Amino acid sequence: MTQDIDRTIARHLGSEATPEEQRLLQAWLAESEQNRRLFAALVSDVTPDTEKAWAAFERHMHQTAAAAPPPRAAARRRATPLLRYAAAVALLMGGAALAWVELGSRRNAAPQIRLVAESAGEVREHTLSDGTCVFLSRGSKLSCVGEYGSGKRELLLEGEAFFEVAAAGSGQLVVHAGQTLIRDVGTAFNVQAYPEDSSVTVLVQRGEVRFYTEADSGVALTAGETASFNKRTHAFRRTPTDANATAYITKTFVFKDKPLGEAVALISRACGVSICVGSAAAAAQVISVAFSGEDVDEMVEVISETMGLQVEKSNGAYRLLLQPVNSAEKNAER
Repeated sequence: MTQDIDRTIARHLGSEATPEEQRLLQAWLAESEQNRRLFAALVSDVTPDTEKAWAAFERHMHQTAAAAPPPRAAARRRATPLLRYAAAVALLMGGAALAWVELGSRRNAAPQIRLVAESAGEVREHTLSDGTCVFLSRGSKLSCVGEYGSGKRELLLEGEAFFEVAAAGSGQLVVHAGQTLIRDVGTAFNVQAYPEDSSVTVLVQRGEVRFYTEADSGVALTAGETASFNKRTHAFRRTPTDANATAYITKTFVFKDKPLGEAVALISRACGVSICVGSAAAAAQVISVAFSGEDVDEMVEVISETMGLQVEKSNGAYRLLLQPVNSAEKNAER
């Protein structure tokens, strides 16, 4: 605090503040929540003991005077109400400042983040200490925030994971995913929160979750519902539930009138392979097909035959191309 605001508060407490000083005080209070809490500590919950404060102030002055050369003329003025309140403010502000330093240090102490599971080239299943089962998709990381299970269950997800939450855990489970939080209410749900994606998506398979941020209460989702959070606009939106949301675990895909480019992109991410379509025209064609447990080679072969495409495979990557006109004509004649 500056000396000007110190003096203004002292005059306010002594009922001596001018209208201009009252306006200065109001402007200072409007600057921050911390200012308002400090002021409240002075005028709301604490009634300044001005006599006690002044006595402490006088003791300090006497100790200082005893160590200094005697003055030429000893003269003691009677303390004005303003000075008495100024002493009270100084003592109270000192205590409030110490309290805020201690509180701030607690708030600013970053909780320990401990990596508990990581998945690189394949889907990984991991069971936490409370029995909660997590399926991590490829390229995903799961960490504990603080001491997991001791009155709270907080996790940090980067990537995608499916959570089968154990009901016996201590405290509700909260998953931090990007800018969002997902609070479990006894359920099973999927979270997709890859850093490179423009949104965070949550699908509830069973039970209920609260999907929100620190600044927005978000949405409540129940079984079968899906919502996404736009990282740029910070807006929540309910979206149709994708039947393939957990295909990275089940290896079951269902496509109905799905653009080919989107279908192969989903298979690529779920299976950890590279499948691309060689032209925009081919990628825009729609496909209706279902897979259940087939390997990537089989799925690519079915897609190519269904769509009349040519397959190129190199170093484990697949490329789907439109067939040359003459080959297509020959196939039609057959």
